[in-house]
Amino acid sequence: MTFKIFAASAFSAGILFASHAVASAQNREVTPEMIRQAQAAGYNSDLRQGLEGLGELEKLKGNAASTGSKSGAKSTSTDRNRKDSDLKNLEYDRRNNGVDTNGDKYRRQQETQNDYRKRTVRDKEGNLVDAETGEIFENADGTVTALGQQNRVPGTGTNTITDPRLDAVGKLTPAEAERLKREEKRIQASVLRNSVFGREIFSARNLTFAPTYNLPTPANYVLAAGDRLFIDLWGGAEANYDLKVSPDGFITVPDAGVINVGGLTVEAAENRIRNKLASTVSGLSNGTVNLKLSLGDIRSIKVNIIGEASMPGTYTLPSLATLFNALYEAGGVSDIGSLRSIKLIRGGKQVADLDVYEYLIGGKQEVNTGLQDNDMIIVQPYENLVKVTGKVKRPRIYELRKNETADDLLQYAGGFMGEAYKDNLTVNRKSGRMMSVHSVPSGEFAEFAMADGDSVAVGEVIRQYANRVTVEGAVWRPGDYELNDSLTSLKELIKKAEGIRGDALMSRTQIVRLNDDYTFTVEAVDLQGLLNGTVADVKLRPEDLVRIPSVNSLKEGYTIDVKGEVNTPQTLLYRNNMTIEDAILMANGLKESASLARIEVARRVKNPKSTEPSDRIAELFQFNIPADLGLSPETASFTLQPFDEVYIRRSPGYSEQNSVFAEGEFLFDGEYVLSTNNDRLSDLVAKAGGLTPEAYIKGAYLKRQLTEERLARQETLFDLSERGKAATGDTIVMKKMQVGDYYPIAIDLVAALKDPSSLDNLVLEDGDKLVVPKFNNTVTISGAVLYPCTVTYVKGQKIHDYIARGGGYAARAKKRPFVIYANGLPDAKRGGRWPKVEPGCEIVVPSKPPKGSGMSAAEIMSLATSTVSMGAMITSLFK
Repeated sequence: MTFKIFAASAFSAGILFASHAVASAQNREVTPEMIRQAQAAGYNSDLRQGLEGLGELEKLKGNAASTGSKSGAKSTSTDRNRKDSDLKNLEYDRRNNGVDTNGDKYRRQQETQNDYRKRTVRDKEGNLVDAETGEIFENADGTVTALGQQNRVPGTGTNTITDPRLDAVGKLTPAEAERLKREEKRIQASVLRNSVFGREIFSARNLTFAPTYNLPTPANYVLAAGDRLFIDLWGGAEANYDLKVSPDGFITVPDAGVINVGGLTVEAAENRIRNKLASTVSGLSNGTVNLKLSLGDIRSIKVNIIGEASMPGTYTLPSLATLFNALYEAGGVSDIGSLRSIKLIRGGKQVADLDVYEYLIGGKQEVNTGLQDNDMIIVQPYENLVKVTGKVKRPRIYELRKNETADDLLQYAGGFMGEAYKDNLTVNRKSGRMMSVHSVPSGEFAEFAMADGDSVAVGEVIRQYANRVTVEGAVWRPGDYELNDSLTSLKELIKKAEGIRGDALMSRTQIVRLNDDYTFTVEAVDLQGLLNGTVADVKLRPEDLVRIPSVNSLKEGYTIDVKGEVNTPQTLLYRNNMTIEDAILMANGLKESASLARIEVARRVKNPKSTEPSDRIAELFQFNIPADLGLSPETASFTLQPFDEVYIRRSPGYSEQNSVFAEGEFLFDGEYVLSTNNDRLSDLVAKAGGLTPEAYIKGAYLKRQLTEERLARQETLFDLSERGKAATGDTIVMKKMQVGDYYPIAIDLVAALKDPSSLDNLVLEDGDKLVVPKFNNTVTISGAVLYPCTVTYVKGQKIHDYIARGGGYAARAKKRPFVIYANGLPDAKRGGRWPKVEPGCEIVVPSKPPKGSGMSAAEIMSLATSTVSMGAMITSLFK
């Protein structure tokens, strides 16, 4: 056996456990709306300045373009919506690893996911994965991974996999919704920074240039065929006419004939109609009749948009439309389209050259020219795209006209931020066959012409002060100060900080100085001599740090510990001239159980100049204090020192009431108070008036409260018992019971009452319960018998007679039964004599372990460990 235990120990010492954790990086995905905004905002592939998280944007845009080119139809607003829808579908396919979401195969795969949350998808291999992180919940063969097991919904009876980002009903949790909102803002900011300034106005949700029809008739509106006119007369004569301009530009007015209004403005047409009607309506000439001309239904015009528009073509617009209305319908400009030169051709002549920046930055409304039928809009290619980054108010990509300078670029970018370095700009330029860098001083901003592809970086000021000195520590106003003509030395700095405090360390002040090579040097100064004038003043340099330590900051935190019978035992901050009574008052006074005759103070032994160890580790002092904590002559001269420990002992003459309980067949059962520390079982029976005639004294037992220490030990014993049971295979190693507030103690109340001086008359403890049951005329047979049961007690029958009444021994029974009596005491065969069977007892038949159940090395090691631990625990229980 010894060899087996040794072998098992050696074997167990060589076992090595390893674990491997697989980490999956979270892939950041972008919503389809972000893709749409990125394209509409003018993502520029030529500059190689892409959007964060949009690695396949070029592929998406190429797919969308090829889809649009196959139709061969003219571009309209409907085409634009279809283009957005195509991009959305392409993005959805990309997020699902290229799966065709419209195919039957994809639908079949989705049907297999009915038991899972919506945030899971199938990858190319058929694995069920998290749609965002890619972590596998279920393999293609249907086996659920450990991560999938962790995410199952408990108690549903299904294979539903939870997502920590979803609540119980499948909606996003508030935390996840907030995270996605922050992520969307981050991506939007990235899209904006890497797009051409101005192109987003044609795709912004809250900004629209759709034509409006609810406008008053403009006086400069030019009439043409198809316009509907209302002519109203009131005053001396009243009439209303609803007329439509004919294809040749005429209207027919009753009583006035045919009038040519084609090509006239509304104002000019009104004057012509008034003059024509004046011959038949006399009141128009003298003002007694009023005339008003207004537009009804406006006509439609056709406008051709060519060049580098996002969707060039012919568009039908209302006649009140402007250049911006037309560009909005065409989706803005393309990736190479210009916002600085959009030409309006009318009748073969250029009538306007729109610069969108004049509208966005200068606020010029007049650049938004009105359109006429058959106008042609030509979007030119851009000339220069320049990116500006760093400390400007609006870091973006800007389109510059030829010969525009760095000064113009800064104006478009909103100017410098407060922390920007303004003395020069760093310009990275693609020139010739290699890149070049240019440092442009501030004086040349207005002359330095920008070129296509330039990238301008605006730095920030150096995070170092040119004129700062700092003082900290025991001065009245610590902080940063300006090094100038009035503050050049240490003495002047202390004066500026309004002097030193009373706790300043006068013997030494430090100046931490930054050297030219960015190392630090410490210079010590005698502060007392400096202030007295016996030590020369010290000149300060920029970035000097002056440290004037406080004597209190150089000390260990001084405390006093108050322990024992006080209302609030605690650690107090040390105060000078502090007495024992002061410490007790700060601990909220004494308890009723406190002893006034013995107060102890333990003091540290300290000798900083000692060179030899000492056997003495503490000094002890004992005192008496008054009950009212008044000034005692004995303690008045004794003041506490730092780290003293004050102990208030419990008075030996103080005790709280302890109660025990008499339960069952007592004449007066209930709660009783122990009068002495030596009250015993017989005393409790006497206080309860004795026993009733129905009491079964032999079955009496005692229940004792479990203390925290006893509870911990008993739980450890139960755990060791289970280990031993698993190792040996024995069915009865230790009977495990439910651990409650009490545990039973087997007693012999008959012997205790017969001889109160015997050891059977146990001493009672606080909370004990003495239970005396009624007579129980049964015997229980349990364990390895054919029929475990409870039978009636028959006087004179032996233990084997009762086993026979339980059907006899089972196949693997150990034929050494034992008896547990009603009071909890066990008894077994001794010296050839079997235990006597009494009413209320239990006969237990143990069983043998199965054949061939030899112990393995691990079982031997477990049994050895359990045995040693149990032995140590049992030893500690009986200390």
